[in-house]
Amino acid sequence: MNTARPAALVGAYAALPALRADQERFYEGLAVRGIADGLEIPFRDGLGADVRWLAAQLRGRFTRSVITLIPGTMMRVGANAGFGLASADHDGRQAALAFLREARVAAEQVNQLTGEQSVSALHIHTAPSTTAVAEMFARSLDEIAASASAAAGGWSTRLVLEHCDAYAPNVPGEKRFLPLEDEIVLARESGIGIAVNWGRSAIEAQDPARPLAQIGRLASDGLLEGVMFSGAGPTANRYGGPWADAHLPLTEDEPASLMDADEVRRCLRAAGGALSYAGAKIQVPGDAGVDERLAMVGRVMRLVTGSGVDARR
Repeated sequence: MNTARPAALVGAYAALPALRADQERFYEGLAVRGIADGLEIPFRDGLGADVRWLAAQLRGRFTRSVITLIPGTMMRVGANAGFGLASADHDGRQAALAFLREARVAAEQVNQLTGEQSVSALHIHTAPSTTAVAEMFARSLDEIAASASAAAGGWSTRLVLEHCDAYAPNVPGEKRFLPLEDEIVLARESGIGIAVNWGRSAIEAQDPARPLAQIGRLASDGLLEGVMFSGAGPTANRYGGPWADAHLPLTEDEPASLMDADEVRRCLRAAGGALSYAGAKIQVPGDAGVDERLAMVGRVMRLVTGSGVDARR
């Protein structure tokens, strides 16, 4: 069980403005208003066109951040159905291992550029969709561990298994990876923690009670590493279709979202003191200004941290 205060993470990329000047104001606002002390950073084909600029946004502001491989993973699964750390296809699994190494090297580069432990963890996943095999993911974890022990100096980052919606023939789903029961066995055997994304767990069974149940289960098993609050709902809305992984904000900002303040509080109570990090990843209206974006993210984070986050409603 983690006894330190959980890091307050924001998946800023889901709410990021388009213009660089506005992006800089957004990052500054997350730090100055006390909304976040770490970020969930997407990894696609690298960390963006200007890693030095990203490092400048992180330096002195955001530590204990997480890089998530899900954007790049889904891009590659879309192009090659055999891609993934849990793939029975040899080439697809080796490609996923190479992709993970690229992300880990990028994390080290960011930490060197900032001179801080800006990135502390990477989210990995049990892709591919519908055909993931638990034994293949275990083999990947063994190969990752072997390469890490052979690497000079090792890595400064750890791996966290992020649970996404599991494949079920009668539910359309989005990611459709391994069920949590299989991931629990894999995490326990490999000694890594598991993170839950509220929206993806709700999508899994089209049931808003599923995230709470999974968080409670992982906390009791001593495997819960983090929780990211990202909404979902059963009806089409400005952000996407019914039960889409569209990162909906709180119900008060998007009525289609089933993620309300009481649900966030229930989930955090169920997590207890088990968390290393907790945070929010939400979309905002495309025409929203920087202050409105910060306010919407801040409303979720005020619940997450239980503090006086300046949401400036």
